[in-house]
Amino acid sequence: MTRLIRPDGTPGIREWARANGYGVSANGMISGDGHEAYFAANPEVYEAVRASAQDAGVSPDVYDWSDDGQLGPVYAIVFVRGLDEREVLHRLGAEEQDIRLVSDEEVAEHQAVGSLGEIIRVARIGDWTVAECKGRQGSRREFIESLSRDGGEVITVQRDGVADGSFIHAVDGQVVTSFVPSRPFERQGSDPDGLNGHLRVLGIDPTADDIVDNAVPAALALASRISGVVIIDTVDNYIPPPLAGRFSGAVILDPASPRLGAAISIR
Repeated sequence: MTRLIRPDGTPGIREWARANGYGVSANGMISGDGHEAYFAANPEVYEAVRASAQDAGVSPDVYDWSDDGQLGPVYAIVFVRGLDEREVLHRLGAEEQDIRLVSDEEVAEHQAVGSLGEIIRVARIGDWTVAECKGRQGSRREFIESLSRDGGEVITVQRDGVADGSFIHAVDGQVVTSFVPSRPFERQGSDPDGLNGHLRVLGIDPTADDIVDNAVPAALALASRISGVVIIDTVDNYIPPPLAGRFSGAVILDPASPRLGAAISIR
């Protein structure tokens, strides 16, 4: 499914077609070369694909979080295989004396006063530790390489309110696949095509130059499909029935439970 992304004030394609002499049928079909003419006249408009699961696996809809939710508009979710919670915090820059239980109230206060640094909290599920980073620390390459060295594996999804964000999959200290979530056709790494099968079942054609509309939710769904861990944002650890039994749930957004974490100084 595609939709048009257009700046405020730019007319919709059917409105523009009618105003410029192109016929529009009762069911919305535009006659002649109206589509091409519209995009030529409005180069700031582009089509975007909305990713959706083509099977019964994790869908981007699971991660349709709002900007005013607990994570806010800027965050990184880091999936780490093979390291416990404390080691993940250490490799993300935390000092041992700063690691403690951190509540949502402390996070909110930290953000409200504009404190320097970044709060990171972690949760363990099976072989994976999931880190919730209230900033950009989790997507820095030096930390990703450190977290994945010695046979480890890391998947990072960075959501950035002012920039493009990133998806990074690293194994044994090396970035295997990386891309901007909205532009998965521009993949880099030692094996840029290694996740193409996962992309296809999310409705993303890795060979097409398609902009992804719901980019960060799609990237988080991709991370869940690789790791087998679904991030749950409800207090009762609820996993949607189609996913139960096939995926593990990591509760990292439970406001009732402080989690192990630390305030990290940004260098």
